Amino acid sequence: MLDKKTDKQLKTSLKVLLRDSLEWIEEEQARLLKDSPYADTSNAEFRLFSALRGESKSISQLSRYLGVSRQAVHQTVHKLIEKNIVQLESTENNKRDKLVVITPEGRNVQKVVAEHFQIIEKKVAKNIGSKNLELLRQLLQKNREANNR
Repeated sequence: MLDKKTDKQLKTSLKVLLRDSLEWIEEEQARLLKDSPYADTSNAEFRLFSALRGESKSISQLSRYLGVSRQAVHQTVHKLIEKNIVQLESTENNKRDKLVVITPEGRNVQKVVAEHFQIIEKKVAKNIGSKNLELLRQLLQKNREANNR
């Protein structure tokens, strides 16, 4: 059995809090997508799509960023290709590595997701206050920059 201090640390660590928040955000996103053409899009597909951050990236880059195998990225990319959200293109420097490119339909998905994030962030602001939401955003951005992400 854990002592109270260790138990509290495990339950309130940043990793646990951030993961719980991400899980809630993904549940909200799925709820918002429920009646859309993208309702069957998995969390893995959305994670990969968001990892693109609006620009083209190679399968190798996505694999490193997401911390998963190239095969896993390739499988997920092909699911997104079937939905016409991304396409693969050859790179000039490396014929083996493919570039994942967002399609016009993928740009529409970005707009829908951005609208959903606004709705979700309004809920967060209601829970913690607008100033705290902005502070949280600034602190996370500062940490991301410090870690070169």
